[in-house]
Amino acid sequence: MYVIIPVMKQLEADLKNGIYKNIYLLHGPQSYLRKRYVKAISDHFVSEGDTLNLSFFYGNKTDMEEVTSMAATMPFLSEKRVIVLEDTGFFTHASEDLAGLIETLPDTTVLIFSEEKISRDLKQTKSALSKGCVAVFDKLTDQDLRKWVLGRLGREHRPITRPALDLFLSRCTDDMWQISNDLEKLISYTFGSEGIRVEDVEAVCAPLAEDKIFQMIDAILDADVRKAMGFYRDLLILGRDPLSLIREQLRLMLHLKEMGNAANNAKETAKMLGMKEGRVKMALSASRKRSKIYFAKGIEKCAGLEEDIKTSRIDATIGVEALITDLSRRS
Repeated sequence: MYVIIPVMKQLEADLKNGIYKNIYLLHGPQSYLRKRYVKAISDHFVSEGDTLNLSFFYGNKTDMEEVTSMAATMPFLSEKRVIVLEDTGFFTHASEDLAGLIETLPDTTVLIFSEEKISRDLKQTKSALSKGCVAVFDKLTDQDLRKWVLGRLGREHRPITRPALDLFLSRCTDDMWQISNDLEKLISYTFGSEGIRVEDVEAVCAPLAEDKIFQMIDAILDADVRKAMGFYRDLLILGRDPLSLIREQLRLMLHLKEMGNAANNAKETAKMLGMKEGRVKMALSASRKRSKIYFAKGIEKCAGLEEDIKTSRIDATIGVEALITDLSRRS
């Protein structure tokens, strides 16, 4: 059976227990985490800056013959030679040469591949699995992200209140580079403080555009036109298209209404929809304020307005403001 090891599970346990292999294939959209583990693995075998025993290859123009030659070369005054290959595309098409290299790799050489995409059915992928470790670095679950943030803050001896952590996570995108950057800013901002509070997060981490659209939709559902218009103007400043965002949120809420009780488990629903659990909870709460008919008609109105804007029958700003007013009516 073909199995991909989940990120931060078996791989992390192996590294903590000092279990290392000669082949690593790290793949998935989370380049930040892939890079972190590439460094952790390579640092075990060779010192940073050891250009004699640590080699890097980048991109799809990487020469397979050069890699093979390097892999066959004995390390210099070291037990291992480490070769790191990033975003080469070597695992997206068949390569007998790569499969052969993996099968015959000398014990003195360690290959570390970091790829965004791979094909699981290729011979070289199966060889990597049988000889080493294949780990997927996918989007972190809310629980994993919470643990990662707490672990990072713990190493800095920086406690954080539960409300502050919840607010920070609500303002995170799926990009670990941005999450790490925001966390570093938060750590620096609270230097000398006893811990991180809600007001610290509010001062450092800007709300996401998605927060604005949820707040705008919530105001619309509450028939608060003035408040909804305020969030609408915020979205314009952020350079977002409010009409498409409104339609997208109405579709989500209609979908949740149609799911009925099956949508009440926010965690499972978030997993199924590929969304953050916090977002699903907000959408579920908002969806209960209106009927399925309301959301269905709202989607139709969005589509009609979009057509009117495309054919220049109405100005976009005037049209969206009229739509917000219309959707805010109780009847």
